[in-house]
Amino acid sequence: MKQAHKKQKQIAVPIAKSSSIVVYLLAFLAIMLTLIAYQPAFDPEKSLTNWDDNGYVTDQSLIRSFDEEKIDSLFSPSTDVMLNYHPLTMLTLAYNYQESGLEIGSYINWNVGLHLANVLLVFIFIYLLSQKNLYISFFCSLMFGIHPMHVESVAWIAERKDVLYAFFFLLSLIFYLFYLKTKNYFFLLITALVFVASCLSKAMAVPLPLVLLLMDYFYQKKIIIRNILEKIPFLLFSIWIGWNALQIQSKGAIAADEVFTWVQQLMFASYGFIMYWVKLFIPYNLSAFYPYPGLSDSGNLPFFFYLTPFISLCIVLIPGVLFWRKKSNLFTPFLLGMGVFILMIALVLQFISVGSAIMADRYSYLPYLGAFFLIASVADQLVQKRKKVLYAGSIIIALVFMKLCYERVGIWQNSETLWTDVIKKYPFKISQNGQTIQVDQTGVEVAYKNRGNYYRELGKMDLAFNDYAVLVKARVRDPLIYSNMANMYALDNKFKEAMEMYALALERNENNYEVYLNRGISYSKMQKHQEALKDFQKAAQLFPKNLQIEQSVAAEFLNTQKFDSTIQQGTRIIQLFPLDYSGYFYRGTAKINLKQYKEAIVDLSKAVQLKPNDSFVNYNLSIAYNLISDNKNALLFAEKAKMLGYPVQEEFIKRIKS
Repeated sequence: MKQAHKKQKQIAVPIAKSSSIVVYLLAFLAIMLTLIAYQPAFDPEKSLTNWDDNGYVTDQSLIRSFDEEKIDSLFSPSTDVMLNYHPLTMLTLAYNYQESGLEIGSYINWNVGLHLANVLLVFIFIYLLSQKNLYISFFCSLMFGIHPMHVESVAWIAERKDVLYAFFFLLSLIFYLFYLKTKNYFFLLITALVFVASCLSKAMAVPLPLVLLLMDYFYQKKIIIRNILEKIPFLLFSIWIGWNALQIQSKGAIAADEVFTWVQQLMFASYGFIMYWVKLFIPYNLSAFYPYPGLSDSGNLPFFFYLTPFISLCIVLIPGVLFWRKKSNLFTPFLLGMGVFILMIALVLQFISVGSAIMADRYSYLPYLGAFFLIASVADQLVQKRKKVLYAGSIIIALVFMKLCYERVGIWQNSETLWTDVIKKYPFKISQNGQTIQVDQTGVEVAYKNRGNYYRELGKMDLAFNDYAVLVKARVRDPLIYSNMANMYALDNKFKEAMEMYALALERNENNYEVYLNRGISYSKMQKHQEALKDFQKAAQLFPKNLQIEQSVAAEFLNTQKFDSTIQQGTRIIQLFPLDYSGYFYRGTAKINLKQYKEAIVDLSKAVQLKPNDSFVNYNLSIAYNLISDNKNALLFAEKAKMLGYPVQEEFIKRIKS
């Protein structure tokens, strides 16, 4: 019985004796090499991108303060950010906002800092797991740090959730190792608490209870009832997090642009599984976006996709069966490493098509931990007698991956560099014969759109126009592409072309509020105020309680001299947005036209109080005072309006003074 007990406790990974100083030096070396690879992230020219960074930072009101109300709102299960529930992640972004506003410095420092911390935690975890095998510990931590597939999770501010949830997840694994070695329930409690923090950083942490069961088997060579019972609280919390995530994501579209059969979805999931392994070994042609393959005219996928389910099974079963049948001491490392990879990647394989990307680099962040452990364990076991070859090969791989990582970090410099890289890899190829346009290769629509938006914000209209024009020529489905194109035509006073583009946009989606809003703005610029009002009212119907739309409706009521309606709309804005000046401004201006001068002064004074440096508001208040013969105040606000840039006529000022 004693012999059986000893055999049960054996760990299959070879032990390498080491001194403490060597351990510290190798851990420090892994961190420093990772830091070197991420140096481009600290370029002073690096900026936030227009891919989800707006939803998490630039336009996100939840991070603007640390007051109790905002924190309560963040942790409310019904609060979502970009269709995700991750309050701890948003709390860290709020801290960054207090430090550097919309400047990227604090944000990227935290992302890289958390990644470096994760490199250290990987070293500690694998060091303890492998019973102090230095090669496996160093290889896993270094590859975790410098693998190019991990750049997206670190260099992209919107992916703070990746590095944060991984930080707590790794801590959970380490504390669970302490629990397995000591059977002290204090460590199990800490494991649970840190697991909760991981789930509150990103829902992708929910497989942890199953990973802990794999660790039980790795140590004990079996799973007993007590192991399962211990995980029940973990599983219950995982279920709640998963359920809440589904509730939140049901608000958005859980579907790709195409409608695929379940067989095709299985192929997509299998393809993703294979490609994560391929890019693990050969991180080539990495992209921020990997589009779905196009279907043939008969609705079929490329031939390779039909092989992917079988290839996936072979990747898992062949080495597993071989290790098991030969009773190799590599079976348990294989089971743990492959198990961790499968459990962590399964949630993001496209069994259900979400969005229009078939895979993403960021999804590999924590799953690759299992793959690294498996590879290092196999390499260390198979090359025991030729360690110099193993170390030399590992050094060469590390140098190559560091270079690739360094270059990949530079791609995330800004929106232009990011989307240009995607377009180079997945461009639209369009041929034209007379009036016939043929799309020979479908590119990544969002890359052209977002790069065009970036150019437009910088005032590089020609470059923006070129990107939008590619998508218009390809006749893509996104109505906002045509709306953006129309806006550019309207800015150039080419209203005929603009209206044609708005019509194409509405053909693709007749219920898109932004198209109506933009067309209304163009109509207003054309002095077609009745048409503008109809479009703004339609936009308000589709997207109620939006400040810009509500303001536009009020403006057109005023332009069409519907003063009573303007007053009602101004009152509505005040009720919805009491701290915004515009409701008081429109209501006060309408009252001037209805000769309700004293009431107008009350409203316009409130508008000036809320927005003291608006020249138009000050000028209208001056007019109201002038109409009740209060020349002192009329002159005061007229001069202020002029100082703020409003073209106040000298005759008006002279008349007040006289």
